Amino acid sequence: MIVSAAVIGMQWCMISFLLARLHRESMLSQITQYPENFNSKVIEQSKETSQGKLLSPSPVPQDMRGNHALHHTDNRIKQYEGVAVTLMLNSPKWFQRRYTTMIQNILNNTPETWAVQIFYVPSGQSQLGLDLNPGISRMDKRIIMTEIPSNIAQKYGMKRKKGYWTNKWMWETMVANKVLVFSGNGAICSNSKLSLLDGTAMKIFSQFDYIGPPWRNLGGEGGDGAISYRNRTAMLDAINYEESNGQDSEDYYFIKTLKDMNKKHGKTYRIASKEQTYLVGIEKNNFDETQGPPMIISGTLSSINHDTRNTILELCPELKVIFPSLHNPSCFGAHPDAKGCADSICALKDQFAHPHGC
Repeated sequence: MIVSAAVIGMQWCMISFLLARLHRESMLSQITQYPENFNSKVIEQSKETSQGKLLSPSPVPQDMRGNHALHHTDNRIKQYEGVAVTLMLNSPKWFQRRYTTMIQNILNNTPETWAVQIFYVPSGQSQLGLDLNPGISRMDKRIIMTEIPSNIAQKYGMKRKKGYWTNKWMWETMVANKVLVFSGNGAICSNSKLSLLDGTAMKIFSQFDYIGPPWRNLGGEGGDGAISYRNRTAMLDAINYEESNGQDSEDYYFIKTLKDMNKKHGKTYRIASKEQTYLVGIEKNNFDETQGPPMIISGTLSSINHDTRNTILELCPELKVIFPSLHNPSCFGAHPDAKGCADSICALKDQFAHPHGC
């Protein structure tokens, strides 16, 4: 009987220990699910409305199932200092294949206090672009996937990107007021003296409601919108003031509308001048190698001579993602083969061999 009692006592102690451990793990699980900085108000704000109806939770894209990427109605979305935003719709495969590198470039150059928000449609070419890039699903927890409502997708289709960028719902749905718009047509240079990581870039950005790298439209004011900093409130004010005509590019529309509001109604929206766009980007005659690369490079730098462009690519290797690589062994090494190299270059082939571009 004594032995039996001892055995029973040991069993009871073991059961008590296991119950206590299970309770502790349950408490830890609850803490993980509801962190200290959980902000229910922000979550409710993220459930934006479309024609008076709350959006339902976004379906998980095929390449996002079972990973940590957040969806717009996910209760882990918190309040962010800023957000980098892109739109993934109908693009050719050769362009979509750069999505993973494009997202990684933004993650590498934005602080933990910034989210990266991807607007998408869970079907057609938009979905295909996500399926081609499963690497996105293994990236940072700051990525937020936001499904575009079907009524908006039907209104603009898959090719009219400017329609989405000038739509009120899209700007209302962004999770922060400081917005870095980005696309696969350029890159953020990590070697630039300006960076969001150390606050030097925000000292510039905070002076403007719109600033992008140099461009040739509107006398150079504002800057190219492909990669640009915007104030979300100012963009919404422009949309509420006058809707886009659907013909102008979205960056042209926003800059023109903000200028019009300043002129006709005494508003004071801060639009970068032509000279101020040089603070974040480059043009043909304002590159100085001793100052390093600019923060933002957009486009193929076609107006810059070959040697200068090559130097910029060496200083900003992130930009190489939008340039074709001469990876054929005939094009480099101790004994390059001129004819073999030429045969491998897309632009030198018959135009029918590359109907969708190079």
